[in-house]
Amino acid sequence: MPATPPRHEPDRRVLLQLAAIIGVVLVMHLKIADLWIGAFAIIIFAVKVAALYRKAGPPNKIIIVLLTIASLGLVIFLYGGWNGQRAGISFLVLLLSLKFLESEALRDYFVVSLILYFLAASSFLFNSSIFNILLVTGFTLAITAILLQISDPSKQSTLKAFKQSTNIVVRALPLAILLFFLFPRVQSTFGFVPSLDRSQSNALSNALVAGEMATAAFDNRLVFQVNFRDGKIPERHNLYWRVKTMPVERNFTWEISRGYAQSEINTGNEMRKLESMNSQQAPNEYIYDILHEPTTDTLMPYLDYVAGTQGGLVRFDYSVLHTNTVGGSFSYVGRSTLSPSLTPNGALLRREHNLGTQSRPSARTLALLNNIQGQAQSDREIAELLLQYIKNNEFNYSLTPPSLGEDNQLDKFLFETKTGYCEHYASAFTTLMRWLGVPARVVLGYQGGEIISPDSNNSFLQVRYSDAHAWSEIWLNGQWQRMDPTAAISPERIDYGMQAMQQLWGDDLFGSNLSATALADYLKPTGSELVLKQIRDRWKSAAFQWNKWVVNYDAKTQLELLKNLGFKHGNHLVTLTILLFASAAILMLFYFFRLLPKPIKRSQAQTLYLKFIAKFKKLGLSKDMAETPSEFSARAIAIAPSHKQEIQEITSQYLQLRYGDGAPENMINTFKKHVQAFKLTKANLSDK
Repeated sequence: MPATPPRHEPDRRVLLQLAAIIGVVLVMHLKIADLWIGAFAIIIFAVKVAALYRKAGPPNKIIIVLLTIASLGLVIFLYGGWNGQRAGISFLVLLLSLKFLESEALRDYFVVSLILYFLAASSFLFNSSIFNILLVTGFTLAITAILLQISDPSKQSTLKAFKQSTNIVVRALPLAILLFFLFPRVQSTFGFVPSLDRSQSNALSNALVAGEMATAAFDNRLVFQVNFRDGKIPERHNLYWRVKTMPVERNFTWEISRGYAQSEINTGNEMRKLESMNSQQAPNEYIYDILHEPTTDTLMPYLDYVAGTQGGLVRFDYSVLHTNTVGGSFSYVGRSTLSPSLTPNGALLRREHNLGTQSRPSARTLALLNNIQGQAQSDREIAELLLQYIKNNEFNYSLTPPSLGEDNQLDKFLFETKTGYCEHYASAFTTLMRWLGVPARVVLGYQGGEIISPDSNNSFLQVRYSDAHAWSEIWLNGQWQRMDPTAAISPERIDYGMQAMQQLWGDDLFGSNLSATALADYLKPTGSELVLKQIRDRWKSAAFQWNKWVVNYDAKTQLELLKNLGFKHGNHLVTLTILLFASAAILMLFYFFRLLPKPIKRSQAQTLYLKFIAKFKKLGLSKDMAETPSEFSARAIAIAPSHKQEIQEITSQYLQLRYGDGAPENMINTFKKHVQAFKLTKANLSDK
């Protein structure tokens, strides 16, 4: 028969604990919610806490209904509807505070606890790091402990309830791990999964405006992580990660092509060649795994120049289009060379498309162009002379470049400010190359990254938004070839990386004694700094493996795990099903055997006493389970009166050893001798 549900009054002490947990949730929600949402939820929560202290009941139902309608209206007004993770979770938080406000019976507080479980799980939509897993685990243990206390009318202690909740979670953990790794992964999307908030998305812009990229110079949020299959990371000056190619110029602003024409997508035999990831790796090729953070972009970073991809469409401008990037972090495999691998035909070059500009050169700019054209004999010499001009005319690289205004931006940069970030140099160089008659375009992506080396055998790369970079490509000898004017004016940016440049930066200048010391400490730390770096690298390495095998564990990773375990069956669903049921059966048997009664571990005194009473079996005398040693002794003396003294002595010694305090250390040896010496003679049988 089902158990009768508890009907006792909830303990006020436990309700205050529940209030503390809800308060933590509301405060943490301020990080992701609109300020008005958080403030409204906290006001409702404060009213309930005040009622608990005054031992007052919930407010009138009409007030609860009005507050619910207000919550709904507030979410729709602030977020523009229901679409998005933050809108849905914010409404759930408001419902939590409202349900807590109206709670009075046990059932109400059970519902509040269940909502807290949902909110704990929803945190993984924003953060799935190891630290967050530990935080949510502690949060879950606390909720479970509160549920145990609410359900128990005996008012058990908080410590005891927490131990019980820990025991429950620990026992469930093996089955949870088993289901996580072996339950077949479904490659699909579901309508009830909340969509990614577009307003909060992280993506590189489709337009390059001079001065805007510099705002990300100190944005150290992680974008993606790279693990090279052979363990060899290319030299830093070759770490160019292409994302977007921008051939369209509009008044010193560069944009990607609108839409993806079929002629721009690499199809046919060339596409099949690029998707062949299993062919033998060439000496100058790199195969790598990328773990990308959540983004709403569809163009993904690949090491220049892409030679293979899984799941992406390679355009003839080397950018790679993915369609399954929305919804969380994800992973993919890339294959690249350090030299151009695609050779489009002349029609796809669209020479006029890569020479046109809306901007027009001024008289000063025309004089510069004529001077360069008068000296150069080839397109390559034109590019080299232009780079030499930038290098020799006091141009500066700055993380905080001055504004160029709205008019004549290129002229102001070339002849007045002469100070800019990477997008200034890429835009200016590409525009000037087009005016000089050389097809050119801007590329937007990332350059460099931080190399994480927890030990000599394991290294990977972390690329952040501060590594965002713009460079140029020009058409030379039938190929698009990279030209990076930033490398000419600031080689430190390319050779050391953006993380090092942040150390070098000081007072809006590069190269001061103070910043140079900071750079040296960053590149080659010693002493405590070296120890701290090793600790940080090991933690980042653990986080990388966690993201690869847990956060981004999908059907592809599951198949890779099966292969690593030696299961190469053609139908991996069959293999997974067999493994899942077999492992679950073993786990169930393990739990079953733990429930079986365990043999009683007896002391030496008990073992000797059992030998003593066994000697009476020949007389037909056995000890009952409920019989005390003294009661058995009386019955034994009645049957064998000639051994009265021995029976009493053995019984007395056993009682002292078994239940007494302060028994002499040598008593067990004396007891053993008496038991061994005790023998029932024939006289005993005649006595019977």
